Amino acid sequence: MKFKAWLAGLMVWHGIAVADEAVMEVIPLANRPATELQALLAPLLDAEDRVIDNGSSLIIKTSPAKLGEIRALIQKLDTRLSNLLISVLQTSSKTAAELNAEAALAASRHAINMRGMVGSTEDLQNRQQHQQLRTLEGQPAHIQTGEVRPIQNYSVYGSGYGNAVISNTQMIEASTGFAVTPRLTGQQVTIDIEPWSDRFQQNGRIETQSAHTSLRANLGEWVEIAGNADNERSDSQGFGGINHSTRQNDLRILIKVDLAD
Repeated sequence: MKFKAWLAGLMVWHGIAVADEAVMEVIPLANRPATELQALLAPLLDAEDRVIDNGSSLIIKTSPAKLGEIRALIQKLDTRLSNLLISVLQTSSKTAAELNAEAALAASRHAINMRGMVGSTEDLQNRQQHQQLRTLEGQPAHIQTGEVRPIQNYSVYGSGYGNAVISNTQMIEASTGFAVTPRLTGQQVTIDIEPWSDRFQQNGRIETQSAHTSLRANLGEWVEIAGNADNERSDSQGFGGINHSTRQNDLRILIKVDLAD
């Protein structure tokens, strides 16, 4: 009897050992990048479990009991990527509150469907430039438009026979654009964005404004990510009386993300 009990116990122990033995499986992905799902699965794994990024698939090493759970979770997470339309407005005449109010008024009158790939418009009088870029969520994207001008450089070299002047032409670019990576979570989007704006001045110099920030916003809502306010005032007195001159430059960088599906 003791021998039979010992043998039965050995068989039960062996069955548990076999059941807990790790297995490996390659799970192909249809929509999401493997690095994204790997990061989402990591907190749910036991110490001996492994999830390896294999490009368009994941290599899973875990127990047979947990493999089915991980497979079902991957199926839920591997959803289709959404198309997003990113709008960046660099303006001296509009605020985020004004744009959102205008959008709400227009939406109440008729439905709006925004579509497009890449676009850029510019209002020089009001210091306004509007750029749009269509990309997939989670994917980095970049847009840039600009102008190239020739700049003449002069150098004077002295020698025993006098001074020599040497000139050369250098091409200088002033561009406006942004680099962005949007990540969608429900009706909100997390944005990592780096916008910039270059502008030629009359003296040949370039005026530059740039920013780099991460923020969270609601879909379809304008938010301000950076602003620059300059105020300049001058007074002069002459034979014709007193002249006053005031110049104000408020340049804001605004962003909005819409679903483009």
